[in-house]
Formats: sequence, C-alpha cells, structure tokens
Amino acid sequence: MVNEVFKNYDLEATGDNVDLELKRYQQLKTEQKRLKLVALSGQAYDGMPRSETNINGTEEAMYKRLQDQEWVKKEMALLETAVDFVADTDEKSAQCSAILKWKYLDGFSTDKCCIKYGQAFEKEGYPLARTTFNDKLKQARLKFAEIYPRELRVEASK
Repeated sequence: MVNEVFKNYDLEATGDNVDLELKRYQQLKTEQKRLKLVALSGQAYDGMPRSETNINGTEEAMYKRLQDQEWVKKEMALLETAVDFVADTDEKSAQCSAILKWKYLDGFSTDKCCIKYGQAFEKEGYPLARTTFNDKLKQARLKFAEIYPRELRVEASK
C-alpha cells in the first residue's frame, strides 16, 4: 500500500533517487578514511622559501582538510539520523529502518540482508526471500524519501 504522500509521485524515480542518496554513505565513509590517512602523512619541509605571499600553504591545506572532514562527518550523520528516524514513522517502520541500515550504511549484500532480517524479525530465523526483501526495500526507500530533508521525490508526469 502506497502512502498518501506519494500519490502524485513517480515511485520508481523516487526510489532511484533514494538509492543514489543512500549509496553516497559508503563513498563518504571511504572519503573519511582517506582524509584521516592524509592527515597522518607527514608534511615535507626543506627550508627553502617558495613564494613571496604571506599565505602558509601547509596551514591552508590542513585547514581545508579539516573543513572537508567536518563536511563528510555532517553528511554521514544526516544519512544515519534519517535512517534512524524511519523507525519512528509507524509500527512496521523498524523493519524498514533496519533494512536501510544493513543495505546502505553497513554495505551488506542482499543475501546477507535477507539472513539478518530473518534473524531479527522472523520467529524461526529463516532468511527472507530475495523478492520479498526487494519489496520491503522499495517501501523502506519511500519512507526514507518522506522524511529526508532534501527533496528526493519525483512528481509523476500526467
């Protein structure tokens, strides 16, 4: 059942937008690690003057790297918080939030997500079928688009 909010939206395109936005998380995670490693590498000093400007290039580079680290941290926190807030929308939403977390934030494969779903939400602990998982993932993406502060919904063409 589609939420009333999405009555006038293209569900497929909206789901694709959410998919692209959430896939950014793994890229941000990689970028965060890269920025931390760059910060650990030593700066080369040879004592020779480079230019006549009063700008300290090393200091500017370090400042820019710190700004980049803060931006990456904020973007990751936004995605993590939005996925957590999906759990607050209705009674079945905890499942949607867990699916989004496993698939996008943890980077698990579909098979591993199906196994985790079975362990977390099924009495017998059997893995969820892939087709059922994909259906639940579509619903979870729509719930995410509903609460995410950046516009991901695409209007349906009439």
